[in-house]
Amino acid sequence: MKIKLSHLLIPALGAATAALTVSVGFWDNSKAAILTALSVIGAGVLVRLARGLPFTNVDQFQLDEARKISAAVKQSIRALRILIFVILIAMASLVLVKGLADAAIAALPPDIQFVEPVASGLIGLLLSYIFVRITAVIQGDVALVDLQSEFFVRAVERKQGERFEKARNSASDLPPANPKGYGKVVQ
Repeated sequence: MKIKLSHLLIPALGAATAALTVSVGFWDNSKAAILTALSVIGAGVLVRLARGLPFTNVDQFQLDEARKISAAVKQSIRALRILIFVILIAMASLVLVKGLADAAIAALPPDIQFVEPVASGLIGLLLSYIFVRITAVIQGDVALVDLQSEFFVRAVERKQGERFEKARNSASDLPPANPKGYGKVVQ
């Protein structure tokens, strides 16, 4: 999995924005809707994880093609595994953030004001990361389908080439002969 600069910057920006502008109370009030959305995303990730390697006919692929597809699927599955864990952490954080923030505020001296911005920033970081990773997973799946399509077309081309060669080799080497009397003027 290649880490792009945008995969780091967007979650950092989301964390900073949430820390500066969003209260823990907002996350607590919005958790039902956000948990629903995260549940749908998580269900989609689990379905995608269950798909596995989407091939049953290995005869149509050459070894290098099979290796490329296997590597792409493995990379996608590993990214999905990380994503499902982040989704679960985000869901737990949304449920617990209000109670933990209130407990931390009560336990700390009144002049310390960093608990709510840090908690809100953490939620913003997790949600932004999920958004970035979902986008990357979609792009990865599109690239995988492109790769599968390319190899599928190659496999069909090879099969048709083999059939043509087989038909050509089974044909006789004698040139076609004209029937007796062909070309004779008939009156």
